[in-house]
Amino acid sequence: MYIDMSQCINCDACLRACPPNFGAIFNHGIDVVILPELCSGCDKCLDPCPVDCIYPLPADEWEPAPDDWWEEPLSANDPYV
Repeated sequence: MYIDMSQCINCDACLRACPPNFGAIFNHGIDVVILPELCSGCDKCLDPCPVDCIYPLPADEWEPAPDDWWEEPLSANDPYV
């Protein structure tokens, strides 16, 4: 899944809907991003999105998340940090 930030209204509905065992969606600066390595593709984030800005990512377009995206989820929710 990926979020089209040109449509996103930063309501965080997708972030709250993402199952905590995946934790793939988080705020990164002013953007809301999905770490592709953590996203299971379960699509639980799609229905809560009021502006329908989350789309399936075609397998041939999959790329790893940039290194700086990994800093936020590790520090924000990790009780061992």
